[in-house]
Order: sequence, then structure tokens, then C-alpha cells
Amino acid sequence: MSESYPCGNPSAAEGTPRKKRKLRKGTQSCWECKRRKIRCTFAAPTDTTCDGCKSRQTRCISQEFPEEIASTRKSINRLNRIESLVEQLVQRDSADTLHTSHLDQSGRDATVRRAQDPSGLSKAVATSGLELESQATGDLDGLSHTLLEVWPNQEDLDIILGIPVPVSILFHGVVFRPYSDFFSGQMSSSRSMLQPPLPKSHPVLVARKLLLLATFLQGIQPSSADELVSLSSDYHDLMSRVFNVATRLVTSDDELINSLEGIECVMIASMYLDNAGTLRRAWLANRRAMAAAQMMGLHTSTSSPTILESETRDRIDPDYMWFRIVLTDRYLSLMLGLPQGTHENIFARPEALDRCMDVERMERMMAVASSLILQRNSDQNPDPAATRKIDKMLQDAAAMMPPRWWLIASDPTTITNNGAKAFEETVRLMNQFAYYHLLVRVHLPYMMLPSSIEPSFDYSKMIAASASRSIITLFVSFRSSCLDTMYCRGVDFVAFIGSIVLCLAHIEARRQLNANSGKGINVFQSLQHQRLSDRGLLERTLEIMERMADTYHDIITQKISSILRPLLAIEDNSLQGDYYHVHTSSDANKQESQCIGDTSEAFHALHIKIPYFGTIRIEHRPSLPNPIEPVPCGSLPVSQQPDAGLVTLHEPVSPPNQDKGGKTPKSRPLGYEFSINEPVNADWQAVPSSFDTSGTQENYLNLLVPGLEAGIDDWVLQGVDMALFSNLTQGSEESAHI
Repeated sequence: MSESYPCGNPSAAEGTPRKKRKLRKGTQSCWECKRRKIRCTFAAPTDTTCDGCKSRQTRCISQEFPEEIASTRKSINRLNRIESLVEQLVQRDSADTLHTSHLDQSGRDATVRRAQDPSGLSKAVATSGLELESQATGDLDGLSHTLLEVWPNQEDLDIILGIPVPVSILFHGVVFRPYSDFFSGQMSSSRSMLQPPLPKSHPVLVARKLLLLATFLQGIQPSSADELVSLSSDYHDLMSRVFNVATRLVTSDDELINSLEGIECVMIASMYLDNAGTLRRAWLANRRAMAAAQMMGLHTSTSSPTILESETRDRIDPDYMWFRIVLTDRYLSLMLGLPQGTHENIFARPEALDRCMDVERMERMMAVASSLILQRNSDQNPDPAATRKIDKMLQDAAAMMPPRWWLIASDPTTITNNGAKAFEETVRLMNQFAYYHLLVRVHLPYMMLPSSIEPSFDYSKMIAASASRSIITLFVSFRSSCLDTMYCRGVDFVAFIGSIVLCLAHIEARRQLNANSGKGINVFQSLQHQRLSDRGLLERTLEIMERMADTYHDIITQKISSILRPLLAIEDNSLQGDYYHVHTSSDANKQESQCIGDTSEAFHALHIKIPYFGTIRIEHRPSLPNPIEPVPCGSLPVSQQPDAGLVTLHEPVSPPNQDKGGKTPKSRPLGYEFSINEPVNADWQAVPSSFDTSGTQENYLNLLVPGLEAGIDDWVLQGVDMALFSNLTQGSEESAHI
């Protein structure tokens, strides 16, 4: 058997000693630095290791010694690394054993921590060195074995599957084939979908099972938690552990998600994050799925994507998968005020719609409408013609469904059951929420604009108010019977938007009635006849939110309640003839939203604090101001009447924002100065804000907002609040009063 030598010297192969080369006088460099052709330096004359070898952690062999000694360094370093890796694994395992023991002794403290973070994302249990172990193995079988180690034993799995969780939870947002396959009764059970993975399964297939298990655990109602006390570990910890292992070892590896099953795993993870209320991370995960799908050609509808097992063809239609990715991306982009990932609508072509059921055609038309809304919102001033086009498109989409389809279910608890009927009812309810939410989004920019600018704005205001009422009606019906079904987190965010818009609509209608006294009545003022019933819905919504916050210590509903309760008090005061001034402030601290003063006092204010943006201030004013001179605002004319809309973006110029001459810097929009403060969260990035309505792209404000992976501890509403008020103030720069 022959051996190879680094220098390829035949004499060395024959055992002949190689003649030592004479060194040049003054040479002090080591073999490693000579080989790299870099200067060999020493921090001190007495050092035996040069600076370069110290930084590289290699042996420093002087050229005074034979090079063969240096040639052994690779083997030695490799052994040192293996020894270090083994030592780290032992230390990590020991630390995890102590951590598990500590968890067993402090279960009550863990319960309190979970109340603060119901998703379990920010307090995830350590993964027991699994990532390090997977790097040590480096092969698919080893990775599969690592993933299987976190799968619960059969006894624990039987206990978990004994909890009544609707099977539709496992399909929420990840339906990749026609609805007809589900509505016909051909639905898999939770038990069959959560059978343990086979030992030799591909890592992606094992990760899919883990993500489905995490989703199932996420859907367990808190009232059923007592039935899980006999598990070997707390089910919240198990949920976090299986999710983190699957996402860190599989879905974050681009080489492992280059198949339909890999993209499916990323989408399941996105839905898990969406249900947990971390919408920004869900958006980011879904965008990764979109990028992977585009690399595989799913957006062209002509590719032959890679699959790992033949059963996938029965579960995934590539065209349906691409549509679901785009639909999710546009929903999350609307909620967060982020840009959409693609503008193409290949799924809405006539030949594609012909293959769909009515509800599927409606979904696809709503996806197109979502894209148009996002495009329109990217402009500083909304185009009324674009709004009318989208409005007509949504009317046509709604007409695809029969009238009775739009009724509220006589038994809302149907969706908590299993079977095809429950799944069909879930699809109906979620599409109703989606439709009314899009209607609100279409007409939201006109809610704050005065009717004196354009009488047709009253149409938009009425539609936004009516759609918001429908959202709240659906929410009250759903949450009254399914209070502790926590997986439908998007419903709570949509209800928050509908509540704010409906409340502001009534405040605006009352202000118009008082301001135009003796000048006639417009259409929007007719909203006062529905005030009492709407007020009842809003109060019932607040009651449900507060019950969820108190019962489950849910920080999202706590935040929503802290905004909605004082806003309802202001709406009640406006009925008595009080006026409120709405403006923005750059006070961007993390203090909670607050209500200043009592409803019985003359002064009353609501400060809605949006992290990393500032504060929306709604403050009491004794009377309407004098007429304001018009200020040009893009293509929209501005009224000279006191009826000047609902929001002002004017703020006194602060000294730090003035130049030496006392003038406002030209880089800032007139009357709206934002003081740059140190961000609360180190994970931030600068983004443009559409709160700047000056009509010029170069005058965008640079706001400090958290990175896309910020959790609900950093930003409870995840940007839903900023996107809402951004749309409300879009196209309005003039002073305003309620």
C-alpha cells in the first residue's frame, strides 16, 4: 500500500533522510507564517508562540526545526477539536440535567412565567446540545436520530392525544389541496397524523411530525391542562422543545428545505408563530418559504419540485401550496404594514379559477385584492380610483357565495369538534373575518379625512364602520363559545382593528353632527342611529378581552383592553358634546398606554403608546378651534372649514431638532419633528414610516423599530398598532379635532 507525502518527495518515500535546508541569516518566522506568506511577529521577545499562531490556535514551529514536525499539526489540531467537542457535550448535558431538576422543584414559578409568555417562545427550554451533536454527526441518519430524541414516549403521546383538540388546528393555514377533499369527509384524524416517525425517516419528515405535535399542543385549551399533569414533563416545555429543535436543525437549513416537504415544514412553523401572536417572526418564516418555493419554480406552475416520499403527492398540490404561501404573506404584510413578497397572481387566472370551488375562488379574489391594497397603501396619498376598483372586486368576490353562507353560525361551537363539518365551518368563519378585514383596510385611509373635501368619503366611512361592526359581531359570537381556543390569534388582532375603527367612526359622526349644526345632515351622520347597538357590541368585546387577559394572563388581550377601555370612555364623552384633539408625539418609551383623568372630569386624554414609534395622543379640548388656513397636501384639496378631519400630525419643533439658525432641518417634514432616542431594544433597524404624509419620498422619517424577530415581550401588538394608525393618518397632514 502506498503512502502520500505533502511534498511528494520520492526520496522520502524510499526512507532516505531529507537534507536540512540552510536558513537565511536572521530568519525567525515559523513554518505556518512562511506557508501563509505573512509576517511572523511576537508580542514580546520572550514569547515562544507568534501572534499569528495565537489567533489561529495552531502550533508555532520555528524554521530552525524540520518541517516534518510542523506537518503533524493538522492531526493534532483535529484531535484537540474532537476532545473539545466531547467536553462541551458533557458539560452541556450536565447543565441540562441540573436545569431539569430545577424545573421539577419550581413548577409554580414556571407556571407564572408561562402566564407572562403563553407561547413559550421567549422562555424556551435548552435543546440539550442537540445542535452541537448534529454538527458532530453531520449525516442525515444522525440528524434524524437527534430529532427523534425529543419525541415523547408512547405513554405521554397517548395522554396528549386523549385531549379533545379540533383536527382543523393541524390544517390551519397549511391546506395544500382542494377543499373538496376535506369537505367530502376524507379527513385524517389527529391520532393518525401524529403517529411516531419511523427511525430511518428523512430529517425533514421527522421535523414535520415534530411541528405538527407542537401545533397540536398549542391548540390544547387551558381548561384541559389539568388532564396533562401526569406527563413526564410540562406540556408547555414539550411544545417549546419540539418546535425549537425542528426549526433550528431543519427549517433554518436551506439545504434541507429544498423539497415540498421542507417548504411545508417552514409554513407549519410560520402558522405556529402566527397562532402564538409573534406575527413578525411568522412573516419572516413565511417569506423564507416563499423564497424556497420560487427557487423550485412553484410560482411558474410548470416545475417538477422535489419530493421525499410518494405519499406527499396525495397531500400537496404545488399550485395550491404556492397560493397558500402568497395568501399568508399578504395577510401578514397587511397586518404589520410590511411590503408584500410578490405582485404576481397566477393563481387567479381564469383556467386556475375554473378548477376551484366557490369558496376557493373567493379566497383567490381576496388575495388579489390584498395585493392591490398593499400597492395602493405604498403611495403617500391613496388613489380614490384604486379604492373603487378594489371595492368592486371585493363585491364580486362576496357574490360568489350564497346569501345564507354569510349568516352567523347558529352553533359556533361546531368548529371545536372534529370531522369534515367542523373544518368546513372553520373555513367559512375565517374567510368571513378575512373579507370584512379587507373591507376595513380598503376604506381605512378615508376615515380621518373631512367630508367637506370629497362627499364620497362618507361612503368609505360607512363601509369601514359597517365592516368593523361585522367583525365584532363575528368575534363576540366566536369568543363567547370558544373563549380559551388560543390558536386563532389572528381573530383577536382583527377584532382589535374593528373595535378601534368602529369607535372612531362614532366619535367622528358625532363631531360632524356638532360641527355642521344647522348646515344639513350628511350620510355618515346617520350612524348615530346604530350607536347603542354598536356600543353594546364594543362593551361586550372589551369584556371578552378582559376575561381572556385575567383568566389566562394573556398580554396581547391585556394590551388591547388598555387601549379599548379609555377609547370607549372618550366615545361616551363625545356624545355629551366634548371635543378631542388627536396628534402624535415622539415619546417612544415602553410605558403602557394610559388614560389620564376620569370620565367625569373636564379633562380626559388617551395616550396610545406604540413602541419604537411614539404616542398617539387623544386629548380633551374645550371647543372647536378657529378655521385653519389650508395647507397643500398632495393631490387632495384641504378644507378651510373647522371640519378638518380627525388627526393632526403637527408637533412643536424641539430644540435638539433645530439647526443653529433656529430653523427646521430640510430633511424633516414641516411641523413634524421626531427626536432620535436610543432604542429600547438592541435588535432594531431603521424603516420608513407612512405617518409622514408630506407627499415626498425623501421626507420619510427614520424610526427605530425592533428587528423582525422581536417577540411579544418587546412589542405586544407586533406592529399591528403602527400599521393601523399609519393607514388612518395616510393622506392627512392638516390639523384636526374630534
